[in-house]
Amino acid sequence: MTNPVHYITVTAPDGEVTGYAWAAADADDVEWVNRRASSSSAYDAGAQWYGRIREARERGLTPLGVLHLLSHEPGVGPVTEAADAAAVEELARVVTPADDQRLLAQLDRDDAEAWRELGEAFDALTDEDRDVEWGGGQKSPSGAIHVPFPKYSEGVFRAVHALHRVGAVTPEYRWMDNPMPTLPPEGALRPADAVRAATAVVRGEKFCDGTIDNALKTGLLDAVADSLRAWYTDPRTEQPAQPAQPPAPTPADAPFGSSEVRRLPHPDLPEPPDPSLPMCRFCGGSPAADVAFRAHRGLVVLMGFRKTDGPMCMTCGLAMYRALTAHTLAWGWWSPLSLFVFAPLTLVRNVLAVRRVKKLPAPGPGTLGPRYDPGVPVRRRPRAYIALIPVLWVLFMIVTGLSGGV
Repeated sequence: MTNPVHYITVTAPDGEVTGYAWAAADADDVEWVNRRASSSSAYDAGAQWYGRIREARERGLTPLGVLHLLSHEPGVGPVTEAADAAAVEELARVVTPADDQRLLAQLDRDDAEAWRELGEAFDALTDEDRDVEWGGGQKSPSGAIHVPFPKYSEGVFRAVHALHRVGAVTPEYRWMDNPMPTLPPEGALRPADAVRAATAVVRGEKFCDGTIDNALKTGLLDAVADSLRAWYTDPRTEQPAQPAQPPAPTPADAPFGSSEVRRLPHPDLPEPPDPSLPMCRFCGGSPAADVAFRAHRGLVVLMGFRKTDGPMCMTCGLAMYRALTAHTLAWGWWSPLSLFVFAPLTLVRNVLAVRRVKKLPAPGPGTLGPRYDPGVPVRRRPRAYIALIPVLWVLFMIVTGLSGGV
């Protein structure tokens, strides 16, 4: 029995897929998975996306609401259904030709001496070099046992150094996020896979003694050198054919960037809005209008300004209008500039903005979270009538001035 999930595909500005954010219908949180073959820059961008997911969750959005919110960001695909979490994990394991080319670009073709050294170093390896002797393992007088360690020959160190020189050991391949490469049955490696194997073996030795020894015994390290040397001779060399990429999880068969949003199968979940229409920034309902509401506060010689903008549905927009307008009516008059300039200007701009919101029909079901309650109209909010104090004062000053002038 499968547990359907929904996910979004996140891409970098250059089109590289960074990773996937996904959540099950009954999940309490949103998960993020980096694409294993992605570049270092894409991996760093993934960390930023994970942070944005956490921020959205802290706002109180549901997991599905987070996905719908982020799906409207540039470079993010539509919310799509997958059979289960394993299907999304399978997507994250896809390796593209662009991934291969990025690794091959790390190889330094201009250093002919380094490539000559690579060939000579591996050609010079003897059976004694490959039959690695291990030291350690003995028990000290204190009772401690010395951890065994491989004693590599100078020839092996020379070969490893040559791999470094040609660029085959690169931080651009995140070897710790991928399984340790093995020699395929046909005994040959594609050039990009040779870079992956070289990086994993050489870097892995620092974390697990004997990784290079094992690569020598299985023939993996020799296959790495053979593949790289063939590529240097002819960069068009592609030794076994690239495995077919796994298909996208059903029914995620629409091209990336499609405006289609899949219908959610769970009966308790709302119909997602059409992403071609603006979506309310607060509740996720549509239609919505792109408006801005403002509040002003004047405090003798200090002034404060607040602005809330973005797409808003009729309900949330009306709530913003009433709250910020009532605040301005109560606290927007208590400095000279506020009284004659900023407060009146703020109120006028809010009235113009709310006209656009009131023309909208009632919004559809929200997908991001609770919808704001507009509350009572401004005229029924007692604190709004604080504005009568400066108004009456101005009228009093006008009447007094006119009376004095008679």
